[in-house]
Amino acid sequence: MVKRFVSNYFVESVLILVLVILGMVSYIFASSLNSTLNSDITYATSDILPTRAIPVLKEETVKYARPYKESDIKIVKSFYDYQSENNKEDSIIYYENTYIENQGTDYSNGKTFEVLTIADGTVLKVTNDDIVGTTIKIKHNDGNISIYQSLSDSKVKEQDKVSKGEVIGTNGVSKMEEDLKEHLHLEIYVNNVLVNPEKFFKEQGV
Repeated sequence: MVKRFVSNYFVESVLILVLVILGMVSYIFASSLNSTLNSDITYATSDILPTRAIPVLKEETVKYARPYKESDIKIVKSFYDYQSENNKEDSIIYYENTYIENQGTDYSNGKTFEVLTIADGTVLKVTNDDIVGTTIKIKHNDGNISIYQSLSDSKVKEQDKVSKGEVIGTNGVSKMEEDLKEHLHLEIYVNNVLVNPEKFFKEQGV
């Protein structure tokens, strides 16, 4: 009977010891894993957070913007959309007894305003002629291209790097659209295909 008691006591002791060892190993492994997973995370203490503050993710910035900052600028001639019947008459240019489809959108407020680049990119070309005025062509970082026409001047040169919202020139006049007086003519190409600037801005959320 004594042998049986000693034997049972020994078995129970071994089991308890094994359970303790397993518990310690599990704790060490869990602590090591948690430390590894959180090594790149910075925690903010309650001292630097306002009362009832809820941490939020940083909002993504909008990639594109409109080519002007004034709030009173309006569309004075629309993009010619062959798929639409709504604005075809308003999107025809009459020049030297010829009717021409408007390949961009024309903006004006009847005054002089600064023209801004619609996104980050590189200036591909700057030209000037008597018919359309100064023209600036910019290739953006995503491959899209914007063309700013009917400008009175240019504040950038070819191969310049420009940022969204940067002033690149001033609106002006062109012989092709004399009736519009001072305005900006904007064209946008996506994958080398001409698109409606207003539709493009709507899709971009600007």
